[in-house]
Amino acid sequence: MEIKTVGVIGAGTMGSAIAELFAFNGFNVVMKDQNMDLARSGYSGIEKILNDMKRINDEKPEKEIARIENYGIKLSDDQKNAIRKKIGVQVDVNAMLKRISLTDKYSDLSSCDLVIEAAFENQDVKNRIFSDISDLSEHAIIASNTSSLSITEMSSRLKRPENALILHFFNPPYLLPLVEVVPSLYTSDEAKNTAVSLISRMKNHREGMVPVMAKEREGFIVNRLLIPLINSASDLLDSGVASAEDIDTAMKKGAGFPMGPLELADMIGIDVVVDVMEVLERAYGERYKTSVILRRMREANRLGRKTRIGFYKY
Repeated sequence: MEIKTVGVIGAGTMGSAIAELFAFNGFNVVMKDQNMDLARSGYSGIEKILNDMKRINDEKPEKEIARIENYGIKLSDDQKNAIRKKIGVQVDVNAMLKRISLTDKYSDLSSCDLVIEAAFENQDVKNRIFSDISDLSEHAIIASNTSSLSITEMSSRLKRPENALILHFFNPPYLLPLVEVVPSLYTSDEAKNTAVSLISRMKNHREGMVPVMAKEREGFIVNRLLIPLINSASDLLDSGVASAEDIDTAMKKGAGFPMGPLELADMIGIDVVVDVMEVLERAYGERYKTSVILRRMREANRLGRKTRIGFYKY
């Protein structure tokens, strides 16, 4: 199956970033949300991503030239141009934006070869969406970006459940290359192989995308390991063992983490962390009990970067 046009359901933080990633890789994209205001808001987010990435990519060769010359090495114009050619990435913002169309109708996804659901992390919500797009599964691969929920349950709503699987991208996908590919009990080898091949050919603004296969178990690989770490860091903070800053510094300087667990929680979203922990607790028991401070932060709408306050202020 050849993928030419990609549909994305949900124009929020992840949906819009996934849409941007596929447009960046040359695919036509149809982004759908409940109404056009939400779709347009997601489109504005894509514009910001692309403009930020263009600025960063434009600056990268000049920073490398300056770094080399700081060692007292005088580069010729030809050498500078060679560096610009080698590490510079051309980002044509207008061309990429033209590949993205917006809709609030499921019928506009009928031309898509791949449809990715990136809605709210709730099993009932995702089940309803899969029911609404059941007919699309007759000719398209249907994927969910869920980080912890059952694709077997979702895909049972489709006319052709063998065409469904999970493609779990990580936030932000334009910088993080990993995609967890998780088949359901129904998923065909053709759908699975098409998805793995597709992701393997893609790149983000830093490097090539990397698919990994995981069995359908709550949390898959990354969240089963990472979210409990964030939960433990939250418990340390709540019990007064150390400050948020010192917990994050300890993990960066002592364990080699590029970002501390509480910084990362703010980037992921406290609500998402709690949602995943609750799924893990239901699946694996008391040892995955959600930290009290995380629950209180969600109740107070202190969700991290998206509300400008979480463990840190933004």
